[in-house]
Amino acid sequence: MQVELALEELETLASALVRLKFEDEEPPEPYFGSPRLAAAHRRIVDSIIMESERIGDSRRVARWESWRRWSTREYERGVIARYASSLETWDEWEVSQKLEVLKTCSAPFDPSEEELEQLRNEIDAMHNSSSSDGPSRGV
Repeated sequence: MQVELALEELETLASALVRLKFEDEEPPEPYFGSPRLAAAHRRIVDSIIMESERIGDSRRVARWESWRRWSTREYERGVIARYASSLETWDEWEVSQKLEVLKTCSAPFDPSEEELEQLRNEIDAMHNSSSSDGPSRGV
């Protein structure tokens, strides 16, 4: 099945999904860590960029590429770090699992492998320092 949406509708949807994921201090479950939502959200932003390129709207392309750049996302980085550091199973996961969770949580933004590693290291440090502060949230 293929669903057609206007470019403006896709932009509205992409923005609304970011607000859903990151607006509150407490990330919304089960959406925050959903691989399906992450993939859909990335496809929406990719579609906006591809359609903007197709119609020759280079300003819109640049705006959306800049918008999804991870280096400009300090607030979202903090939300993800607090969320992941509160997971009691965080220390049980392999590095690859941690990175996959972070990639999912950061969607639709596009952190590099290096940026994901930096975030993982930060969360490892946060998790280790808070592990004696009482009970943590499970997955």
